[in-house]
Amino acid sequence: SSSVDPQVAAQKLTTALTSLIAAEPQVTKYDTLVGDGDCGLCLKTGAEAVLAHVQSSPPPTDAVRLVRGIAHVVENSMDGTSGALYAIFLNALASGLQSAAGQAARQPATPQIWAAGLKAALGSLGKYTPAQPGDRTLVDALVPFVDTLGGTLDVRSAVEAARKGCESTKGMEASLGRSVYVSAEGWNSCPDPGAYGLVRLLEGFE
Repeated sequence: SSSVDPQVAAQKLTTALTSLIAAEPQVTKYDTLVGDGDCGLCLKTGAEAVLAHVQSSPPPTDAVRLVRGIAHVVENSMDGTSGALYAIFLNALASGLQSAAGQAARQPATPQIWAAGLKAALGSLGKYTPAQPGDRTLVDALVPFVDTLGGTLDVRSAVEAARKGCESTKGMEASLGRSVYVSAEGWNSCPDPGAYGLVRLLEGFE
């Protein structure tokens, strides 16, 4: 199994979740233009629930238990497509971390283990959504983050790649989801709301 420092985990999660909560007005603005306007509140509700969970007691020292606990909160607090995708991804991440750590004695959850877990989770997510980079969804930010982390083991580089992926959705024609029915003016004026929300979350882990 893989261990995490509970204090560091709580600090990083608090920063990331607070960043996502603060992004709600901007996500809502974007989603009002290109979606049905509920993405921001959906993400904020989930983030507030996970933040309350993190602050209620020290996070577990086991990385798999930590992620599974967060996934459980997300399942019970987030509605809509975003909630389903985050829950699937987090549950798959927990399984991926378990596989990456192997049967070895307890060891720290290294960047290599996190990268392997994230790669496995991305593969699992692909079984539940047809979304690919270029479809104007949160996947446009998620894939470059996971790929870059796997290649560099550097979180800042991975977050920057996610940021660029999110920016690339400006002007991108949607092929999935509510944005399919939106005029080109909406696509050109803002990034995908889900991708933007994910970037704001990931920025907290830099």
